[in-house]
Amino acid sequence: GKPSIYVWMGPPAMSGYTVQADVMMREEKRKLPSIGITAHRYNLILKGNVSKLAVQSWPPHLRMAQEVRYRSDPDVWYTMKLRVDVQDDGAHVKGKVWKRGEAEPDAWTIEAVDPHPNLNGSPGLYIYALADCYFDNVMVTKE
Repeated sequence: GKPSIYVWMGPPAMSGYTVQADVMMREEKRKLPSIGITAHRYNLILKGNVSKLAVQSWPPHLRMAQEVRYRSDPDVWYTMKLRVDVQDDGAHVKGKVWKRGEAEPDAWTIEAVDPHPNLNGSPGLYIYALADCYFDNVMVTKE
């Protein structure tokens, strides 16, 4: 099987929250892992090997997946933030990434709309473990 790991931090009925965590990837055998956070059954994933930031609903339903270029280096801490707002036209999934210790950017790094929204889901952490990954300062906040 694939080396995907989820860690859950609450019941699946949760909704209306923001997940934030600091993440760091190690490099092993010239490979970087993918690391991310989860809200409402959506993932915000730093894909280290391909220098992309992705937001997607749970596989295999990649109907609303979006990717932007985002270079993430090994042995550097990044802060990730994921927010899902369910509105009349669907779930607005918004993600940010910035280097830990720098000011949080005002703008979201990536945004997507899912016209078939997941109305709830557990907050969580996600790893595609091609190498070691670390999390720190994990927060789930009601906003």
